[in-house]
Amino acid sequence: MRDDRARWDARYAAGDRRHDVGPSPLLARWLPRWPPGRALDVAAGLGRHAVLLARHGWTVDAVDLSLEGLRILHRRARGAGVRINLILADAAAFACRSASYDLIVDTFFLDRRLIPRFWRWLRPGGTLYFETHVANPEAPSPRSRFALRPQEARRMFARWEILDYAEGPETDGSRTIDTARLVARRP
Repeated sequence: MRDDRARWDARYAAGDRRHDVGPSPLLARWLPRWPPGRALDVAAGLGRHAVLLARHGWTVDAVDLSLEGLRILHRRARGAGVRINLILADAAAFACRSASYDLIVDTFFLDRRLIPRFWRWLRPGGTLYFETHVANPEAPSPRSRFALRPQEARRMFARWEILDYAEGPETDGSRTIDTARLVARRP
């Protein structure tokens, strides 16, 4: 974890904003349908989703292992006139009480062990927004371990009520990447 923290701190301190591409269009489309409550932004990074949620009246806990990223997020929240609870922690090791959240947002942080925890952390009727890379089986790469296999998200969330699901190529700035995007409710 310490190596990951140092790597992300260095990237953010050097001005790396590759992962700061604005809120997910799918999340932004669904957000007006949900009454504000308590939300968790997992591996929040620079807070592209945390700030959006707070602007819409949500009480937001933003968890990230990068102190530098959380400092930037704090400045952004202050500039937007919103308050966000910043939590310095590795998202993979983060723990909270059961039924703590109405919404959990996890974008591009894949740790399959978190999926059962998300179920516990959400209140019944709570919603998960999940988005991550999907590996291209025809062009494997060393980063494939940080990506889902095709259609894996559907299997991972089989017990959830899937409200919206899309998988395929998406343009992320200047490149096209395969992603899975899911909105699911805990029944």
